[in-house]
Amino acid sequence: MNYQKHVLATDMVKCYAVCMFDGADTNGFVVATEKEGPMRRFTLDGKVIEDVNEGPGGVMTVTQAPGRGDQLMATYKFFSPNFGADDAKIVTWTRQADGTWKMSVVCDLPYVHRFGVLKGADGQDWLIACTIKSECRQFKNDWRDPGAVYVAPLDGDLERYDEDHQLQLTKIANYQLQNHGFYMAPDRSFALVGTAAGVFRYTAPATRDGEWDVRCLLVQPTSDMCLADLDGDGKDEVVTISTFHGDTLSVWHATENEDSYEKVWEDPEKRPFLHAIWSGDLAGKSSAVLGNRKGGRDLMRLGYEDGAYAVEIIDHDCGPANCWVFNDGQDHIISANRETNEVALYDVTA
Repeated sequence: MNYQKHVLATDMVKCYAVCMFDGADTNGFVVATEKEGPMRRFTLDGKVIEDVNEGPGGVMTVTQAPGRGDQLMATYKFFSPNFGADDAKIVTWTRQADGTWKMSVVCDLPYVHRFGVLKGADGQDWLIACTIKSECRQFKNDWRDPGAVYVAPLDGDLERYDEDHQLQLTKIANYQLQNHGFYMAPDRSFALVGTAAGVFRYTAPATRDGEWDVRCLLVQPTSDMCLADLDGDGKDEVVTISTFHGDTLSVWHATENEDSYEKVWEDPEKRPFLHAIWSGDLAGKSSAVLGNRKGGRDLMRLGYEDGAYAVEIIDHDCGPANCWVFNDGQDHIISANRETNEVALYDVTA
């Protein structure tokens, strides 16, 4: 494939989270910072629209609130999995009539790392939020108190919540060690969660008073994962990064047994600190777009070419933390190149 790079910003230090945003005023995307720094809106062609805020950062996840063209949901003050996330929260940012953005606290949730909004079969929206660990700050890389998975039904305007009247969460999975990876199905019907124990699928209840369905799909320490039918056989493979912030890229294929996968490919090259991950159609080919934050610090595409899985380097020495692909008549990759403080847009052609 052919890639043309456009650098959109170089002042977003440790830029990290990315999401699409279909705004009431215009469509575009949002990039936010891991440490101190802004959350910024861009047009689809990469022009800066505005800063939603100037900080404080700690944004591990940002997403558009369902059904709202004026509201974002984001993590807040998650500054490190080691220290500095005791005050982490999920918040909303709502655009006001005068063009400013107002923050409201949805819920306090220390060490909240990833979250999304799933939709049940009855149409009910559900928040699913994952903490990477519990309150535990004795030393760096102290994982003795694992994280958890929390859920809550979402009803009405989210900005009605505040510090004193918060959304009530229910813990549905405890002892989730190195609870890092999160993938949400495009139709919001389920989410995959990656942990030191493996990959688990969470499906929202069919009715508000129903039970969550939680299934283990594969047993392997997994930092991040996505689904893609790379080989075109009609069945999605699971693409995994292992171990935690690991260096190994693998592909798992569905077996004849329901919800069971076997490893069919492992990248022979070790790629330190794999982190960014996205999957879908890219220039007409089923692909996974990935990035690593150490070593070559590459942005790359995983595809299936001539009967084999293969990695193609898109960009080198950029250090992507997260990425996303969208199409406005042409495919584009947005990459938050954390290690070079660079927001980049790549035009893609076959």
